[in-house]
Amino acid sequence: MRSFLKPSRMTLMERLALHVKKDIALEAKDFSSEPGVLQKVGLHFIKVEEQYFIPGSLQEIVLLGTPPKHTGSNVVVRSTYRGNITGKILRTGTDFVELLIPTTEEDERDWVLIPYINVISIEKS
Repeated sequence: MRSFLKPSRMTLMERLALHVKKDIALEAKDFSSEPGVLQKVGLHFIKVEEQYFIPGSLQEIVLLGTPPKHTGSNVVVRSTYRGNITGKILRTGTDFVELLIPTTEEDERDWVLIPYINVISIEKS
């Protein structure tokens, strides 16, 4: 039986490398960035609009653009920073979870990467 978690061996940095030259927004404690172009992914840092960030220290990374058409199982992710997050799981990597989260707009969804350091649990809903 295939797991609803959609596990992969991809790291957060490898996943971000697939989004280079596309817009992202960054969220951390007491910090929220404006959308900016992901310019480069290095070993430990990402470069966005001429600034360097440590992805593992962020609460979530919002991928802007058209999310993938395929969807996963409905899940609830308990996070350290905003309680329960309900969405569809796209993938779990070695150090992150990728979700589509419904927004207040009818057909809109946030496409986010959440480092495991901010994840308490994941359960199917």
